[in-house]
Amino acid sequence: MDKVVIKAKAKVNLSLDVTGIREDGYHEMRMINHSIELEDTLTFENSQEGITLTSNNNLIRLDEKNLVIIALRKLQKRFNKTQGVKIHIDKQIPAQAGLAGGSSDAAATLKGLNILWKLNLTTPELLEIGVTIGADVPYCLIGGTALVEGIGEKITSLPGMKKWHVVVVKPKVDIPTPWAFKKLDQKEIKNHPDITGIIQLLKDENYAKLNAAMGNVFEEVAFEEYPEIRNIKNDLMANGAIAAIMTGSGSTLVGYYREQERAEMAWQVLKQKYKMSFLSQVSEN
Repeated sequence: MDKVVIKAKAKVNLSLDVTGIREDGYHEMRMINHSIELEDTLTFENSQEGITLTSNNNLIRLDEKNLVIIALRKLQKRFNKTQGVKIHIDKQIPAQAGLAGGSSDAAATLKGLNILWKLNLTTPELLEIGVTIGADVPYCLIGGTALVEGIGEKITSLPGMKKWHVVVVKPKVDIPTPWAFKKLDQKEIKNHPDITGIIQLLKDENYAKLNAAMGNVFEEVAFEEYPEIRNIKNDLMANGAIAAIMTGSGSTLVGYYREQERAEMAWQVLKQKYKMSFLSQVSEN
């Protein structure tokens, strides 16, 4: 096989909590993730010209700090691979948005090269490599709806939110993850999401109480520094969302809708105000 194409879906946090800091400095997390139908497409081809990385988006880095290259180097080192490969990223997931675009691309790279190079790595082996790249990479290898704990390595699949539609709004603000964690460490968080309660709501398909149980501890620091992010959340709720939340460390907001027509109406309104707005739906995988 000389060419492999892998889809890399965006990740959304239905809720996110930071429960502590380990001795090695990593943060312990407890979050509920799900995928949405907003995705990058990565193409992997054998090459005689070394390693090349290209993209349709000239704003993303294409050097050794790109998580795609980091994932590739992990596999090269583990298997002593020297052959060339050409990788192209058709980028649709916004960067620095809390949608795990980079992590999803890294997961796609592990999957794609596992096939292209015939490495025969199992899912547990891919997860073991993924957690050394970033906290969201293991989840992005699995996808679907899941409880994610620890530093991202503990993943428990959950019942999915079938046929939910989402409006995704990315403001002009970019929030670097290290900044968000630093601010969070300096602040006493009073309101933590009811992760256990949300898991039960998902199992019972009792979505009426979802908005009250949801939460993201990063909202407190993001809203304080960037009030426009809070305004977007309010706009989503004012335009018919059953629930709305900031995903990841920000700055993207996600509104949840049961009916496609209502989601489309909200999107039509919000995209006039916020240029980077997307209409999507919850992915089942």
